[in-house]
Amino acid sequence: MFGRPERPSREARLQKSDRAAPWRSLMYVPANVRRFVDKAPQAGADAVILDLEDSVPAAAKEAARDGLAEAVGIVRQGPSQVLVRINRPLPQAVRDLEAAVAAGADGIVLTKAMGPEHVVLMAETLDLLAPVPVGGRGVVMVPIIETAEAVPLIGAIAAASPRVAGMLCGAEDLAAELGCAPDDEIVSAIKRQMIIACAAAGIAPLGLLGTVADFRDPEAVREVALRSRRAGFTGATCVHPSIVPVLNQAFAPTEAELALARRQVEAAEAAAREGRGSFAVDGRMVDEPILRRARRILASVR
Repeated sequence: MFGRPERPSREARLQKSDRAAPWRSLMYVPANVRRFVDKAPQAGADAVILDLEDSVPAAAKEAARDGLAEAVGIVRQGPSQVLVRINRPLPQAVRDLEAAVAAGADGIVLTKAMGPEHVVLMAETLDLLAPVPVGGRGVVMVPIIETAEAVPLIGAIAAASPRVAGMLCGAEDLAAELGCAPDDEIVSAIKRQMIIACAAAGIAPLGLLGTVADFRDPEAVREVALRSRRAGFTGATCVHPSIVPVLNQAFAPTEAELALARRQVEAAEAAAREGRGSFAVDGRMVDEPILRRARRILASVR
């Protein structure tokens, strides 16, 4: 009666992981600065975030919202998916959502996510504006954890809606509220907590385990990005096109990792044909957790 809960099937786990956004690089672009919007398609980012929030002055927000359809169309000339970072409070957020959906954005970056109820409210608004098509995923959401109030609710926020595809942690906003430095251990601990919550919900943990103030130092960014990937992050944001290829490379599997993953999956298939459940590759035992990682690596390049 009180035995161990049944472990979800592999099919169920894979279905949950389908929620995770595949972005290695997400580049912020002020939606009201035309010269930056014009350059965005050439950056090669997996996603471009057209910002209606912090990078847009209060007096320019309405014009930025009105010009969103044109900005989305320009960004779509390149390979990037298009997200829109919306404002708070709620009246502004709803107008931003309406404009983003009308413009054909792929997703919404939810500023200062306060809790699961906040996410559900925005998801229900999206349901009215852009119902999810049969067999599709619709407009996705990426909440940002930026307040102390939201930190204990990270897990609930991650799992609040099927529209949630990833999550970000706003280190600068959190640090300002907590009274610490953005690269302090307390912020790193919150980011690690977010990685765990995202894994449990099957969504993408996005960000860097540390801060890089100078985008003119790509090697420093590369070092932090590689460390962040080892910690579990799957992609990160940036504000300058020069950092996009650095993130794309750092968050992609290496040729050696791909080759090993292929050998492990092929060995698993051969062992299954022979009725064996255990086997070794390159002198190391391979079991289900290692195979799951191998399949995830191969899936990331498809």
